[in-house]
Amino acid sequence: MNTADLRRIWNDSIRLFFAPLVGAVTGAVKEFQRVNREVELNRLQAIYRKTD
Repeated sequence: MNTADLRRIWNDSIRLFFAPLVGAVTGAVKEFQRVNREVELNRLQAIYRKTD
């Protein structure tokens, strides 16, 4: 086993360790963006209803 093999094993291990964390953060960011869009839409609809 040479240095390149060890480096590959190390990098793969780090990726596997952090993959769930990265996925959770990505999912949280997308959910936050979705909720913000929904809130903005509801605000615009409320303003539109008041002006009618």
